[in-house]
Amino acid sequence: MRDFLDWVYEKATADGGSNAGRTANKSRENLRAILSWAWEQDFLEKLPRLPKPKPQRDVAGRHYLTKADLNALYFATYELERPRGWRQPLTVGHYWRTALVIFFNYGVDTGTVFKTAAFHEPILWRHVCWRPEPPNGQGKDSRYGWLYYRRVKTKKQFYRPMNRVVQVHLKNLRRDVVEPDQPVFHCGTSRPNAQFQRLCTLAGVKPKQDVETGEEKPWVLKDLRKTCATYYDEHMPESSIEILGHSVGGVTYRHYAHRDPLAFKAIMSLPQPTAFTALVHGFDGECPCCRRRFRQA
Repeated sequence: MRDFLDWVYEKATADGGSNAGRTANKSRENLRAILSWAWEQDFLEKLPRLPKPKPQRDVAGRHYLTKADLNALYFATYELERPRGWRQPLTVGHYWRTALVIFFNYGVDTGTVFKTAAFHEPILWRHVCWRPEPPNGQGKDSRYGWLYYRRVKTKKQFYRPMNRVVQVHLKNLRRDVVEPDQPVFHCGTSRPNAQFQRLCTLAGVKPKQDVETGEEKPWVLKDLRKTCATYYDEHMPESSIEILGHSVGGVTYRHYAHRDPLAFKAIMSLPQPTAFTALVHGFDGECPCCRRRFRQA
């Protein structure tokens, strides 16, 4: 496998490719899908370990948001205008900051955070468990508690550990008295993607660009799912498969015994964008670097 991927890399370079590492890494993903299918069909006794990905030129801004983009988006939430008829005790920016943290750490569907259709099952307060014991009785304790949610498309259930950043942001939304069946998030509109694009404008995040045509397209919330996958695989290769509930080449990983411990370790150790840690250090409404207060809309 190493020889094959080296050959792909060398051929891409010889053909004048501008990003041979990315070409080799795409071949690596296809190879992984084929091997996984063979393993599911019992043609292989176990999945072989793939060589590490090749270094590739960063093409962020086209496929996923950079951490600089995420920092800018987080701080831009302070400038979001109060929606018409807004009756929540917190500003809309409070909910969007925590939503960005949830999207980045778990790669959830838009409908899991913001209910905009009847079939969406958003995260409710009863889905947030502050105790360390796993709610489903499986796995080890999580010192910061647990979060339950269900995927919109597949209805697959997840019990995920909360890391410190996630826990602090959810606690920041919790009022003294909350109804267990009350949704955690409110975005003040039935069109969260439009509000997200407004946030991108406030943050100065440029539209994504199609690599082939050069056409500019606005960012949408599902791009945060791609962003999540990108940073998990950069942090701990292969971890995004389980965390996002992906199937690779039609192959599911439900029988892969070590995926849950891998996901646990990845979630608890994922490096966070600097802005996300501001609240952890007690900086609510000010830059954690220079302590400049943000203008609140």
